[in-house]
Amino acid sequence: MSAPAIPVRPASPALAMFVALLAGATFIGFSGIFVRLADVGPAAAGFWRMLFALPVLAAWTALEQRKPVGNKVRSGAFAAIALAGLTFGIDVTLFNAALGHTTIANASLLGNLAPVGVVLGGWLLLGERPSRRILGALMLAIAGALLLVLPKFTGGAQVSGNLLGDSLAVGAAMSYASYILAVRRARDRADAGYVSLVSSVVCAVFCLAAALALGEAVIPASLQGWLAVIGLGLVSHALGQGLITLSLGSYGASAASLVMVWPALVSVLAAWALFGEQPTPVQAFGGVAILAAVLMVRRG
Repeated sequence: MSAPAIPVRPASPALAMFVALLAGATFIGFSGIFVRLADVGPAAAGFWRMLFALPVLAAWTALEQRKPVGNKVRSGAFAAIALAGLTFGIDVTLFNAALGHTTIANASLLGNLAPVGVVLGGWLLLGERPSRRILGALMLAIAGALLLVLPKFTGGAQVSGNLLGDSLAVGAAMSYASYILAVRRARDRADAGYVSLVSSVVCAVFCLAAALALGEAVIPASLQGWLAVIGLGLVSHALGQGLITLSLGSYGASAASLVMVWPALVSVLAAWALFGEQPTPVQAFGGVAILAAVLMVRRG
């Protein structure tokens, strides 16, 4: 007699989406490493990141279109997707530029202020008064950011450059906040692959135009440079950003922001291991304060 069949409980779709979100965040955490290894300009690195990801995203979109049931492209989708591509282009250009003036840890941690920026913008522009917990989170985030840049005031001749890098990272965070909101809107109107593909094309055009306008080096000059930009495209964007876009169909922007603390930790540890960029105790405390503020924002 055969043993009775034991029912196998299928994996929860919510759990699968969370794993996808976390995996995407991990891959994105290596973007700063790839940019630091590349020998092209900041906007040019963003262009190559998009270009090498396009074949993967195109294949993904083609598979989506073969599904019998799926989201049709609805009215207003392209405008939201184009906005996502533009804001992401600004984000990657500012973030990549920041890496030339500050540490990967500072750029990643300050760039992680995106969800705080969403709340602050809603308060100042839309009159959405935050709760006391959120106000506390905003104060904590500002304090953390100040701790990150405080050591720069005793850095001598490098102070202005480092502060410039930190300012660019904050600008990247605000751009990424806009990107998250635009993608969330776009995912209500189109499938993830289509959103990723079209927004990446828009982003690539923006980054190439910016690189040419700024007179950047566009073509990598070494094997290391080529491998770095290929890694940006396939690992950080096609896998990282693609998985995040996929999961945003099941999770709201606030939930995605919660997991976005993970790339900062990955970046800090990778930069420490590869480049010896060890944060000072004050900077480490500031980074912890920012990550704690992001978690407080998520909990509301």
